Amino acid sequence: MPAVHFRRQPERPAEAWLRREGSLALLQELQRQAIPELTRVFGHTGLYLRPSEALPGPLSGNMLARVVSLHRADGRLAGELACEDEALPLASGSVSLAYALCVLETSPRPEALAGELARVLKPGGVALVLTLNPWGLARLRWSFRGLGAVEPGSLAQWLGNCGLDIERQRWLGPMWSPAAGVDVREARSGGLLAGLRAGHLLVARRREPGLTPLRAGSTALALRPGMSAG
Repeated sequence: MPAVHFRRQPERPAEAWLRREGSLALLQELQRQAIPELTRVFGHTGLYLRPSEALPGPLSGNMLARVVSLHRADGRLAGELACEDEALPLASGSVSLAYALCVLETSPRPEALAGELARVLKPGGVALVLTLNPWGLARLRWSFRGLGAVEPGSLAQWLGNCGLDIERQRWLGPMWSPAAGVDVREARSGGLLAGLRAGHLLVARRREPGLTPLRAGSTALALRPGMSAG
C-alpha cells in the first residue's frame, strides 16, 4: 500500500518574501545599524522575535546572559516556545530586553503583540522595535507581498499606552533595497532624506516604579495661650 503523503500548507506570501536573499540582506543591515542601541542594554534575560527562521537564531551584539529566540511560522511564533502573538508564554516583568525585528508587519494582531512586548519587560527594561518604513522608497518592494505597514506614530502610541517611555526613534537602512541585495553605501545618507530609508528603529523603556509617597503628617494641636507642648 503506498504511503500517504500529507500536503504541506503553502507558505504565506509575506513570510516567503522575508526569506528571499535580498530581503534577508536588508533585515541584516537594519540589525547591524541597531547594534549600538543593543549594546546599551544589560541584564539576564532577553526576548528576540524575528520574521523568519532563515535569520540566525542568536542575537548578535547582545549583552545579556540568555536570549529566548522565536521566529514567525504560519502566522504564529515558534522556536524555543510556540504561541500566538497576543499570548507570549513569559511572565510579566521577566525580561530586560524585548527585541522585535520586522515581526509586527506579519502579525495578525500587531497592537496586541506590541502590548505583549511591553508586558514582559522588567521595570527599566528596554524594547527595541525595528520595522519597515511605510513611507520609504523600499516599500515598493514589499507593499504588495502581504506585509502590513506599521506607522511609527501608531507604534509609539501603542507602547506608550502600555507604560513605556519612548526614548529615541530614528531611520535605518538604505534608501532603496535592490532585489538582489542591499547597497550599504546608501545607508550613510541622512538629512532631509533620512525619512526615505528602508527601516525605522524605536527605543522604549519600561517606567521605573515611583517612590512611595510619604504620609502626610497629623494636624498640629492648636495650643491655647500660656500652654506648652509638655
